[in-house]
Amino acid sequence: MSGGARVWVAVLALLLAGVGHAAETSREVPYKDLVRIPLMMETVDNDHVFSGEFSVASVDAKQPLPADLRVEVLVGDEAIPVRVDSDGRLRLPVRQAWVDAGAKLRINQPKGKLLLGYNFRARPPSGTRMRYSQFAESAAVMERGIKAEAGWLSFAAPKPHALDVRFRPGPAQELEIRFADGTSKRWRAVADAGGGYNGIELPWKPEWGDAEVILSEPVGGVMPLVK
Repeated sequence: MSGGARVWVAVLALLLAGVGHAAETSREVPYKDLVRIPLMMETVDNDHVFSGEFSVASVDAKQPLPADLRVEVLVGDEAIPVRVDSDGRLRLPVRQAWVDAGAKLRINQPKGKLLLGYNFRARPPSGTRMRYSQFAESAAVMERGIKAEAGWLSFAAPKPHALDVRFRPGPAQELEIRFADGTSKRWRAVADAGGGYNGIELPWKPEWGDAEVILSEPVGGVMPLVK
């Protein structure tokens, strides 16, 4: 993953836990707990605005992954190997059938040694002129996802309130929203002198859906902010 992409990646991290085996040399984690979020997103994200991937890393960030690391999905009598890339990317398939079968993820490392995460991001809007509803599509999907996850408690759940708009490092960029009544609003990015941050926190307003967004240059990414 590029340094720029990491800026707006969202991480749902879980310390490995579960039932110990063979004198605590391995752990088993319910597969359904790991794929709950990506499966839920499939039901609310018909346009595939979000994409995601699993990752595994050492709890001690200074330490590399164990050389003997082995990951398997236990489905019935099968132990299906899961590939782990050198950068920690975990090639874990997301399958409802495995959830229904009560599958588990087995990792041959003791509790508290590894950190398992699911990293997801929204695709960046293309171009420099578009409707606000297109520009902010990730917030609408996120809102549906939170409602689906929270169920009847959705009234108390966090909600998207803004969009973290990121431009490539460099000069501060501008964003304008033009409304049907001829009025407009403008924002100028806060640019880090060190070249790391160049972004705008834009309000999430579904009622602005038909307004036109005009950018001084294409964005690198847009990610909903919730509270």
